[in-house]
Amino acid sequence: MKIDLGEVLDPFRRHVIDIKDALAHARYRYDGLDLILEAVSDSKVRGASQEIFAVAGEKMNVVDDMLDELYRQLSDVDRMLEAYASQRE
Repeated sequence: MKIDLGEVLDPFRRHVIDIKDALAHARYRYDGLDLILEAVSDSKVRGASQEIFAVAGEKMNVVDDMLDELYRQLSDVDRMLEAYASQRE
C-alpha cells in the first residue's frame, strides 16, 4: 500500500487555513467594535479601549504570522517528503 505523504499533510494545511479564516472574521468584528467605541464620549473609556485594541491587534498579527510560518513549514515538509519518496523509487 502506497501512501501519498502530501495527502497526510493536507488536513493540517486546511486546518491552518480555517484558523486564518476565523482570525479574519475576528479581526472584522474587532474593527467594528473599535469603530463603535470611537463614538463613546467618555475619554477614559475611549482611551482604555484604544489601548486594549492596540494590544489585541498586535496579538492577532502575531498569531497570523505564526499561522503563516506553520503553513510554510508544512509545505516545506511536504516538499521534503516528495523528494524523499522520489529518491526511493
